[in-house]
Parts: sequence; structure tokens; C-alpha cells
Amino acid sequence: FLTPANVYDNRSIVEKYIHHKLWKKGYVWEEDRGGTRHDPCSALHKVLREAGDELERLYQSDFAEMSKQLHLTSITAQQRFTAVIDELFRDGVNWGRIIAFFEFGGTVCVECVNKEMTAHVDNIAGWMTEYLNGPLHAWIQENGGWHGNFAILCILVVRKGWLACFSFCAE
Repeated sequence: FLTPANVYDNRSIVEKYIHHKLWKKGYVWEEDRGGTRHDPCSALHKVLREAGDELERLYQSDFAEMSKQLHLTSITAQQRFTAVIDELFRDGVNWGRIIAFFEFGGTVCVECVNKEMTAHVDNIAGWMTEYLNGPLHAWIQENGGWHGNFAILCILVVRKGWLACFSFCAE
């Protein structure tokens, strides 16, 4: 039986998102450790991908520039990545920023592969998972979890654009 605790596994959500971002750029990342079993979160992954793609379409150059300015090295990567994420959530958490969190992480992974630093992709997935399981966990649970308001926001983003979601994101 699947319980809510194991249906919404943050590592799996992160991996599927990064896989999608790399696949769009023609890269393959072997992230799926669970085999070919049915994914009970496929609807969540779909709306997250679509919302992230819309955010990428609107702000691709901004995300790419932020990623390039990180100047990741094996020594500084986690500290610099976390500093950007901390800044993203400095004024609070909302669903729009969580989508931006995923998009930024995906963009950094693409940049790492472009620079032949593929070892960082798995590290970034781990750091994103830690952030979701740590600082963001309580907020996500208190705001309906992955199946509640998040799915509604993603659908709004895809169907009506970001401007239609600003009041929703501020909640």
C-alpha cells in the first residue's frame, strides 16, 4: 500500500524535474532508481514540469545568468547554491518561489552538464532534496502539500500565465 508519506518522495520529485530539464537540452541523466513501476505522482510531475517550462520561457536568460554567476567548483558548489536558494526564500515561502527553486536547480544542472561537471548534478539533486525536507517541509505541509494548492497554482501558471497567479502565490 502507498501511504501519503511515500507517495510524495521529495527526492523523486527533484530527480524527475532535473531529468526533464536535462532531457529538453538533449542530455540523459540516469536518475530513476525505482525501475519502471507505476508512478503515483505522475500528475504532480506533469504540472510541475509545465509550470517550470512556463517560468523558463519567461525568465530563461535570468536563470541562465544566475547559474553562470555561481562559478561552481567542487569546493564552493554547495555553499554558493544554498546561498542563492536562501536568498530566494529570504522574504518567505510561496508556491511561486518553490517553482522558481525547481527551475533554478534544473538550470544549474544543465549548466553543470554543459561545463562537463556532471558529478554536480547528483549533488544538486541531493541539496534540493535536503532543502525540501528541511526548511521548506513544514511550509509545504501547512499549505496543502504537493497535492493541494501546488497543483492548482501550476495549472493556473500553465493555462493563464504568471500574472494570473500573483495573488495566489502571495497567500
